[in-house]
Amino acid sequence: MPLVAWENRAAAKRASLLKAIPSIWHVPPDQIPVGDGSPAVIDMPGKYLSEDEFTITETAPLDTLAHIHAGIWSCEDVVSAYCHRAALCHQFANCLTEVLFEEAVKTARELDQYRRETGGLKGPLHGLPVSFMDRFRVSGTETAAGFISWLGPKETDVTESLIVRHMRALGAIPFCKTNMPQSMMLAETANNIHGCTNNPYSALLSSGGAAGGEGALLAMKGSPFGWATEFAGSARIPAAFSNLFSLKVSSGRLPTLGVASSETSLPSRNSTIAMMSWDFGLLQHIAKLSLGATAFEEDPIWIDMPWREAKVRELTLRRPTFAVLECDGYIQPQPPIRRALRSIVQCLRRANYQVVEWKPPSHATPVETYFKIIGADGAQATRQHIKASGEPPVPMLRDWYFHQPTQPLSLSEYLALMKSLEKSQTAYQRYWKSTGKETASRLPVDGVIMPVCANAACCKNKLTYYGYSAIVNVLDFAAVSFPAGFIDRHLDPKPAAFVPLGREDESVNDSYDNFAFHGAPVGLQLMTRRTEEEKALKLVEIILQAQAYSLTPG
Repeated sequence: MPLVAWENRAAAKRASLLKAIPSIWHVPPDQIPVGDGSPAVIDMPGKYLSEDEFTITETAPLDTLAHIHAGIWSCEDVVSAYCHRAALCHQFANCLTEVLFEEAVKTARELDQYRRETGGLKGPLHGLPVSFMDRFRVSGTETAAGFISWLGPKETDVTESLIVRHMRALGAIPFCKTNMPQSMMLAETANNIHGCTNNPYSALLSSGGAAGGEGALLAMKGSPFGWATEFAGSARIPAAFSNLFSLKVSSGRLPTLGVASSETSLPSRNSTIAMMSWDFGLLQHIAKLSLGATAFEEDPIWIDMPWREAKVRELTLRRPTFAVLECDGYIQPQPPIRRALRSIVQCLRRANYQVVEWKPPSHATPVETYFKIIGADGAQATRQHIKASGEPPVPMLRDWYFHQPTQPLSLSEYLALMKSLEKSQTAYQRYWKSTGKETASRLPVDGVIMPVCANAACCKNKLTYYGYSAIVNVLDFAAVSFPAGFIDRHLDPKPAAFVPLGREDESVNDSYDNFAFHGAPVGLQLMTRRTEEEKALKLVEIILQAQAYSLTPG
């Protein structure tokens, strides 16, 4: 049967992507596992690299940057190694949408020449390859963002996203873009152009979304650092499912100018930028270079708030207080998450940090309101972008696409939702302030340790509850997600006696399979109040130090 028009456009895009990968980097098809029962591919790319490429891409990226600046490694060698590894990652996990390998290597050579001729560096990220979720516009590439109808136009220097220009100004080198879902707003990375991005730990499991392509690439060390976006956990969920760190910022601290979007009724401040890496040190370093940078002045929501070292120093002069949320009262997290939370609390208390129980107002209610606001216009723009090419909705969108009402809410209904959300935000702020009554310091808690998802892992298209992740976006708070171990079929058995809090809670428990999920990563997050990114990063550093101290013999 001949392909219809949208299938032809998608096939042509996939073919052009593979053509842009050097043929000597192509993996024989019979060496690529296929199907949900396939073995993990997390370590597969490393087997096809040279010894030098393997060493470069396995080295902690912040150390790699130091090696470049010290003249130990050339920019060209580092960029070439990551281009090769990213190409391999794509063939095993289907994570890329655009490659700029030739341009990236050319830029790396120019930076090496600049170093030889001047003895200086182009910037603090001189020579570091950086990847971007496909919502970011990068000169010379297409920005489909999961829609076939968006294929065609190439970005220019004028249309390039402000954050991309910022990275170039710091000396970083854009070298690829990564897969994301149709509609931009799913927790599953699948579209009709590139298909589904697989979780490198198991083809059975979800890679999360919307930045699932970025998550898979970083998990397999095909990039040292990536940029994504956030509106309900879009970066934190893939990070949790892929053993990564991510930082979700409050609105205004990083620019959304030039980032592709599908018009929604969501207030602009609730969709923000996020950064992801497998190296926490590099995440901290780039956050210091980027938060509130004056280069972002042309962004209309930019906040003139450069990195505040005083926020970090404050936490070294006194012992911060943590809170822990083990259950939000609506959906109970699966066993590996509870084990991870309890382990971290134990480590912090051993290190003499106070940890109190977090008992906030409802998460589920404001998150439900938040999603109603997002769909208040009937999601007309998303429907139009899908219909424009004739493509069908992906599986996770089908029920919504065919059965949800398309009639927009009235203005009075919309304003009522906004008022309800504002009341929830105010109640949460008041609760946080009130926690000073429970702490030894008499100050409100500094940060909250909590799940990213109730699901420790999940099969594709099965993630349904976002109360833990989206509450951060509802409040416009800052959050850092971080690795917290791996699912163990023996340590994390399915509860023998489970008392559900409701039908959805029962469904989440039923979906847990300690044998099928064995070996998958577990991720948690640390939440702080609005624009407290510096504090969030420092508190996660303290958590990691407490865990390391706990493992030290004697």
